[in-house]
Parts: sequence; structure tokens; C-alpha cells
Amino acid sequence: MSSSFVKSAERTLDVLHLLASRLRPVPASVVAQECGIPRSSTYHLLNVLHERGWVNHYEAEHAWGLGVTAFETGSAYLRSEPLQRAGRPLLAALTEHTGDTAHLAILEGTDVLYIDKEESRTAPRLVTEIGVRLPAHLTAVGRAILSRLSPAQVRALYARPVLVRRTGRGPRNVHELLGELAAVATRGYAVEEGTTTVGICCIAAPVIGHDGLPAASVGITFVAAQRQGDQRDDAAVKVVETANRLAGALGPRRLTG
Repeated sequence: MSSSFVKSAERTLDVLHLLASRLRPVPASVVAQECGIPRSSTYHLLNVLHERGWVNHYEAEHAWGLGVTAFETGSAYLRSEPLQRAGRPLLAALTEHTGDTAHLAILEGTDVLYIDKEESRTAPRLVTEIGVRLPAHLTAVGRAILSRLSPAQVRALYARPVLVRRTGRGPRNVHELLGELAAVATRGYAVEEGTTTVGICCIAAPVIGHDGLPAASVGITFVAAQRQGDQRDDAAVKVVETANRLAGALGPRRLTG
């Protein structure tokens, strides 16, 4: 393998590592300076990465950040056993405390993939089995993750103007979805009722990785009519606590830039 190919690979990894370490988009001039790459080569490399979805270009800020492909690659890693092993006892404790079925899910494109589940003995039969995919915008576990992405990242994920619905409920387009996600981000957890299964409610919170990005989400599911008001609030507190504990198990959060 020629040294030029190795150098290109090293530069690509350096750029991705730099963008991953920053909480805000980075101008190309800063990328060039900090990675030691000529400006002309930096723009060429960023454009290639943009075509492949690894980075996003934010025109209003004249800056670059990680793209959807980078996020999906990180999510694919989190399907590995370490995440499930760390989450399994926490799900069991959450189910024991609330009496509800608990889930662990990750984002894959515009779907959520359920990677683990602790089922309550008294819970109704659900579609959320391990390995099942559902539209992320219809589920609380999906909205919890999406709420921690930027609006630009969400728009990049949802290129189609009309969003699918299962029960006639839920956001009809990206504009409505972004409005719901803003409310989730403010509240700290997502609540979904009847958008995947009529009569079923789910509460979920994001699991924030060491890089400050949503790595997964934890949720509980129950019959909507059986829990209202303060009972839901109390359950939400437990869900958020569980998500935060799992985040801690994934390693210390690193904030820079």
C-alpha cells in the first residue's frame, strides 16, 4: 500500500476525530489548522466525506460537523454485547420498580432497533420484541434519541416530506416532528401514546454517550388507561434515572470545544 493512501486515511480519521470531539460545527480553516492539512486538501476531503454522509455542512455557520453515517456507525457499534450487558440489570431493576416492560433501543437510520427487553409478567402483548424495528418518530424510545440531535441532523435523516403513521396519530411531517422533539428535549424524556399501538403508552429517556451524543434510549411501556398524572411523572423519573445510570456505565462523558 502506497504512503499516499495511508496519509489520506490518517487525514480522514484525524478530521472525523476532531469533529467528534467538538460540540459545535467547526470551520474548514480550523479543521485544516488543527489537523495539519493544506486548505485545498481539507475542502476536497470534507466534500468527499459529505457525499458519503460522514459529515454535514452548515451553510449559515460556514462550518462542518459529523453526519448521519457517522452516527449510524456509532449506533452499530452499540449493538454489541457491552451495551446490552450493562443495560440488562438496569432494565430488570426498572421493571421490578415500575411493574412495566422495559426496553433498550438504538437508532438505525429512521428506525429504532430494540436490542434488549425485560418483560413484566402482567404486561400486555407488545410488538416491541428484541430485533424488531419501528419508525423512530412514532416511538418514545426513538423520539428520545432524535431529541438530542440537531434539527439539521433530523432533516437529513427524514428526506421524505410525509412521515408514515400506524394508527392515524403522530407527526405528519418533519416540521411537526421537530416541534415534538423540542418539547422532549426541554422535558428530558419522551411520552408516546397510541402512535404505535392503540391504548399503549411509552415513556423513554436518552442514554448520552461519553461524546455527548445519544447512544441509545431506555423506555417503559404500559396500558395508557392504567396510569395517569402523577403516576406517569413518577415513572418518568425512574426512566430518566435508569438512562443516566446506563450512560455512566458506558464511560465518563467528555465535553470539549
